[in-house]
Amino acid sequence: MPVEFRPRWHPFLAADERTPGTWTLVDSTGKDYGTVRIVRIGAEVGYVAELRGELVGRYRTLRGAIEMTHLAFVRSHAPGFQGYPDFDRRRD
Repeated sequence: MPVEFRPRWHPFLAADERTPGTWTLVDSTGKDYGTVRIVRIGAEVGYVAELRGELVGRYRTLRGAIEMTHLAFVRSHAPGFQGYPDFDRRRD
């Protein structure tokens, strides 16, 4: 049986690298809502994530920084949002 390809959206698709090393996340209306910058501290390379100028966190991967910036954006729309349930988790 052939495997069905189902494309999935990811926050990477909302990220625009306008200047090298800085990704701007853009919402569906074209408004900027977050930024992720690559930083180097000594020999360490990481990423600083911000939502509307407020620090979201510091991350070791670009993927993690973008995902957490987008999650902060989603949470900003629903006070008290704790995250989506993990329906794939096994229940023993």
